[in-house]
Amino acid sequence: MPFRVAILALLTSLASPAAAQDMPTVLPNNYVLSDILNSQRIDAAIGTRPARAGAPARPTRKTANPPTTRAQTSYRPSPAVSARVRRQFIAAMGGKIGVANARPLAAAIERTDPVANWSQLVAADGLRTGDMADALTSYWILNWVMANSADSNRAQALAVREQVRSILAANPGHAALGEAQRQEMSETFILNFLVQHAAYTDALKRGDRAIQRRLGDAAVARFRDEMGVDLRRLRLGNTGFVPAG
Repeated sequence: MPFRVAILALLTSLASPAAAQDMPTVLPNNYVLSDILNSQRIDAAIGTRPARAGAPARPTRKTANPPTTRAQTSYRPSPAVSARVRRQFIAAMGGKIGVANARPLAAAIERTDPVANWSQLVAADGLRTGDMADALTSYWILNWVMANSADSNRAQALAVREQVRSILAANPGHAALGEAQRQEMSETFILNFLVQHAAYTDALKRGDRAIQRRLGDAAVARFRDEMGVDLRRLRLGNTGFVPAG
């Protein structure tokens, strides 16, 4: 996301760096990222195939008849689902970072509108509310940005969104999600995004390179452990993510 845009004042106090480091992505219903994205689907979306350990990824051959299925990723938001997502997220965070650290986070979440705050941060990239692909795109790009001390733009974000749509379309588990479940997944990605974005942006504003590195390393660990994807071996361009090198 373009970090030139000043973060909302409230979000700078949303979470300490400790809340965003060394922890997995918090998702509902015992999901992990590998349930939604996995190495094979990512390889297909970004044009690579799994490489031998230590070997660079290689381009995959284009199939004569690529899949044309479009995933249903949008949803009509329900206030009741939003309230449940926030309660679940706060409870999960409390179990990972401790009640004392989770208490200010819970207060910040409850006194603001996280989805509206997220929308303000990603609107310039063409991402929008009410769509799981947009929420997941923002989260993936943010973690890549943290991992690589980089930045992104609108064209890149929109290209990644198309890659995410193709990944979701290839996932039978996603096809089984109902509208409320798509909202639940989306808004949980949004809350993860806000916690990590707040910590990273605060570190950038303070020029704290040590915290920036720790947040970047945590992003790498999350995606490596949960998806088998090395964020530092991906390059982001106007066609989306491609293998680095």
